[in-house]
Amino acid sequence: MKNPLHKRYKRELRQDLGKYIAIFLFMVLSIGFISGFLVAGTSMKTAYDQSFKKYNIEDGHFILKEKANKDLIKTLQDDEHVKLYSQPYIEEKATDDNTYRIYANRSKVNKISVLSGRMAKADDEITIDRLFAENNDIKVGDSIQLNGTSWKVCGLVAFSDYSALFEDNSDLMFDAQTFTVAAVTKGGFDAMAENLKKLDDGSTQTRSLHYNYAWKWEKQGMSEQTRRDKSDDLLSKLVKEAFFTDNEVKDFLQEADNQAIHFSGNDLGGDKQMVIWFMYIITAILAFVFAVTTLNTIEKEATVIGTLRASGYTRAELIRHYMTLPVIITLIACVIGNILGYSFFKNTVATLYYGSYSLPTYKTLWNPEAFLLSTLGPEIIMILINFLALYKKLKLSPLAFLRGQTAKEKKGRAVRLPNIRFLNRFRLRVILQNKGSYLVLLVGILFANLLLMFGLMFTPLLEHYKGEVLDHQICKYQYVLKDTVQTDTDGAEKYTINTLKYKGAIDEDMSVYGIQESSSYIDNAKADLKKPDEYRILVSSAFADKTGIQKGEKLELDDKYANKTYTFKVVGTVEYPAGLAIFMDIDRCNDLFDYGDDYFTGYFSNTKIKDIDDDDIENVFTKKDLQNTTAQLEQSMGVVFYMFGGFAVVTFALVLYVLSKVVLERNSRAISIIKILGYTNREISGLYNTSTAVAVVL
Repeated sequence: MKNPLHKRYKRELRQDLGKYIAIFLFMVLSIGFISGFLVAGTSMKTAYDQSFKKYNIEDGHFILKEKANKDLIKTLQDDEHVKLYSQPYIEEKATDDNTYRIYANRSKVNKISVLSGRMAKADDEITIDRLFAENNDIKVGDSIQLNGTSWKVCGLVAFSDYSALFEDNSDLMFDAQTFTVAAVTKGGFDAMAENLKKLDDGSTQTRSLHYNYAWKWEKQGMSEQTRRDKSDDLLSKLVKEAFFTDNEVKDFLQEADNQAIHFSGNDLGGDKQMVIWFMYIITAILAFVFAVTTLNTIEKEATVIGTLRASGYTRAELIRHYMTLPVIITLIACVIGNILGYSFFKNTVATLYYGSYSLPTYKTLWNPEAFLLSTLGPEIIMILINFLALYKKLKLSPLAFLRGQTAKEKKGRAVRLPNIRFLNRFRLRVILQNKGSYLVLLVGILFANLLLMFGLMFTPLLEHYKGEVLDHQICKYQYVLKDTVQTDTDGAEKYTINTLKYKGAIDEDMSVYGIQESSSYIDNAKADLKKPDEYRILVSSAFADKTGIQKGEKLELDDKYANKTYTFKVVGTVEYPAGLAIFMDIDRCNDLFDYGDDYFTGYFSNTKIKDIDDDDIENVFTKKDLQNTTAQLEQSMGVVFYMFGGFAVVTFALVLYVLSKVVLERNSRAISIIKILGYTNREISGLYNTSTAVAVVL
């Protein structure tokens, strides 16, 4: 004999088709996006990790004032067991204030990935970074003007050593708006270099030639510490040899410290846990919606359930029956969502990453972890929540269901309502009778509002942050020097800077500033920072707000390269929202890090320093740099926040639609009686929809 429960599936699905379709579509979209995010993130991170070998990315580079002679190259290669590659570049300032860093085509190290078009073949052709081109509306086939010369853009590319477009490694943020790397033919590069020599008087000079050399260790697979020790030896040898050849070392950077190489890699996949929890929260809300819908069905079919229980059907069989549709719908949504994740949404998420970073091409990889997280996780949540709801509901006896009783009788009277108009009392009674549904509605709307606030607050929050940073910047000109050069500029103060790791509530790098006693640029600098028996510090307001650290507490920071832990005592705060930083006395700082008594990194100044040669200046941070940082943040992250806003609106509409329908269905008998009494559809709608509107507003 055929099980009579099987006949009910189609009828239940047909009766609640609108609700099930709405929940199904939203679940497909949510799981599809999360699956696409995990797949794209993992695939791009794998492509990034493999790019070090595929494109033979450097182990470091250095820049000399003049071209290195053959003897210097041979000495370095033989003594330090390293292979050097000459990769000079010309820096060109265009008329639109954009900066082009132009290399000759590469074939051995730091190779280039072509995303559209091709590499330059003719001497008047140029390839430029794809992200910079998109931000400046430059396409393949367009022409650009550099110092009076027209160049035809023949390709859009990604430089393997510039996945994030940092013009200088000490910059606060990469800049894909006004800075790009580019490549031309060897002949085109030589012609630019020759033209540079002709303009050596500097009268109309917008170009500068940099003798850059990349290196690769002969022995690969060394530990981080070994690589750093060998890099220090290479630098010492380079400085010594360059001294005798009167060839200054203008820059020296190891691959591990190169932000242009590692910034994007550190970010790829970093949002994995956030999006997984985002999916699970949405699934939990949908599971509660399913549970409310199912419980409403049980109330409507109470006598049928009582009959089935009296006929010998167990509670377990009924639980399986009512769980079947939610479980099957969730499973189908997970499968279709993953299919969309590997096709449509994967490309959408990849576009988000490509909108921030200059990444090479990637290949979509099968990600079993993503499949399990976006299939098994939602199924477990759906089963668990619906099982608990049904188990509690179906604990009643068969006789109770036959009587139409769907809840345990509780001693006591109905809530006494105030003496107000009849219609308002009726609406209030509707809210009280459907408080379970409205509670789920409350949770769903709360989550939707949080998402919506998260999406809408980004732009004003960024504007506020920009204003705070500009209002509380340390000084108008913060100089970072290559050497300890003196200045006679009035008001210029020396400072020292280092970086340590904080491993507490957050795991991030901290800037450690050594400042002058009673500094005029730092708040609370008159605090007793020179006390000899302990290292006393001021913490930035950004760090204090983020960690809640208080005056008088101890702070431990790690030096990951020296394998040391330093302990500091917090004696105050500095109004500095731009970053995570601590401030201590410069003499104590130099003593702590063994820098020497006369060492300093640069100058704080409110006036431009004119008596230091540009060749001695590593970088200068000004108001413009801070503005570029916030502009790049908005460019990189703006789309993500708009997507959160879109999800919020859909979540709000879905929860409101489904639960409003549940309330109306649960009160169908009362609505019929009201109709008999002569109330119109408009009046009835006013009663119930107004009740729901009040709950929504609350």
